[in-house]
Amino acid sequence: MREIFIGIDVGTQGIRIACLDAKGNLIAGAENVFDTKNQLLQEGWHQQHPSDWWDSTVLCLKRVLREIQKKNIVAISVSSTSGTICFLDKNYEPIIPAIMYNDRRSEEEAKLLNAVLKDLTEKLGYKFNSSYGLAKILWVKKNMPEVFEKTVKIIHATDYITGKLSGNFCVSDYTNVLKSGFDLIEGRWPDEIENVLGIPAGILPEVVPSGSVIGVVSQSCSQQTGLPAGIPVVAGMTDGCASQVSTGATQPGQWNSTLGTTLVIKGVTENLLKDPLGRIYNHRHPDGWWLPGGASNTGGDCITKRFGSEKLNYFDQKANEIVPTGKLCWPLTGKGERFPFVNPKASGFEPVDCDEETLYACYLEGVGYIEKLAYEILEELGCKINEPIRIAGGGTKSKIWNNIRASILNKVLAQPENTGASIGAAILASSHTYFENLSQASEEMVKISHFYHPQKNWVEKYEETYQKFINELKSKQYI
Repeated sequence: MREIFIGIDVGTQGIRIACLDAKGNLIAGAENVFDTKNQLLQEGWHQQHPSDWWDSTVLCLKRVLREIQKKNIVAISVSSTSGTICFLDKNYEPIIPAIMYNDRRSEEEAKLLNAVLKDLTEKLGYKFNSSYGLAKILWVKKNMPEVFEKTVKIIHATDYITGKLSGNFCVSDYTNVLKSGFDLIEGRWPDEIENVLGIPAGILPEVVPSGSVIGVVSQSCSQQTGLPAGIPVVAGMTDGCASQVSTGATQPGQWNSTLGTTLVIKGVTENLLKDPLGRIYNHRHPDGWWLPGGASNTGGDCITKRFGSEKLNYFDQKANEIVPTGKLCWPLTGKGERFPFVNPKASGFEPVDCDEETLYACYLEGVGYIEKLAYEILEELGCKINEPIRIAGGGTKSKIWNNIRASILNKVLAQPENTGASIGAAILASSHTYFENLSQASEEMVKISHFYHPQKNWVEKYEETYQKFINELKSKQYI
């Protein structure tokens, strides 16, 4: 029997499903874009109908089930955006559209939470902002009391889909509840949420480690989707954590850099990593460790905005002939940085005396310098950075960029064959239904397609330019 594990990712724009076997081979997949997408009602408001998520999930499940042996499905799990909140009535139907992770209406509530839950934020090392679920919950309580009165359960996007699969809408996981104010150290909801904020503890979900079996595919779900009833449904993860799992960075000392629109760095530590400057926050690893991470405002967006996407192959070929350039560049597209340093007024810089081809190479190097600084900050905070560093994201399509990054970091980079949140969710589905834990599951299922080694003749030159880069940041008082 070829065991099959299904991962569902509820993205901002659509649903993506991946079906993996126990060796990590991708045997089927499907995706579908939402018709309504992200509804913008007022400035800063973003919401979606959970029914659209489920309709797209049903559509994608029907597609993949035509390509696989249903009887071989072992388990199913889900990932979604972090901080997206659903308010359910007594029938577990959404009362209002889900308030999305990027909805900014609850900025004032976030300030109140930082005062009321000061002990929690100091203990876990983060600050509430409008992207956090608890701020959105408080906003609804204050501004839509009639909705709050009807609310029987408040859950996250991941939980809604696991609920539609299993009929259990009352449970969430360690990663999704971080932004809803759950105390990840004590393993409970803080008393202040009910006693001070007036949010009844009973409407918040039960919390279990990601990968825990929370139910089985219900008869109702089976009739809608074609999934066999009785298949275990396991507690999911945020999309960021699931993407990390897909790269194989699941044991202490293992790290992942995802270079997409922005650069996101995530890893595993044995103990909670506290950053006094607030650059990093930690999710809880289902095996008991911690998942610290940080996101830069610098990333692949700088390339497409400055050079477009038509001639990237040409620019890559030219960059291979030019690097190391020895020039200083920080290709920040907007204003402000959040990791590896926090400075809301910071602006990027680039050389002015070079042609387009050289400038392109400088942009690639500049992102590499920021990545190196990020890992140095993590090491200063006490993190162990083991090689290889796993890489993912659209930026990894550029081999020259991967070689530049490996040489600037002076570390081996490993590029997995398949990455993404739906892949990570499928691995998570196997973690306690087939394997002993998540670490074993990722070790068995994540395949490395390519290793990038530091180019010996580049390393010294890059170290020299990197020190000048750091001095430039210091001269501008960014660090």
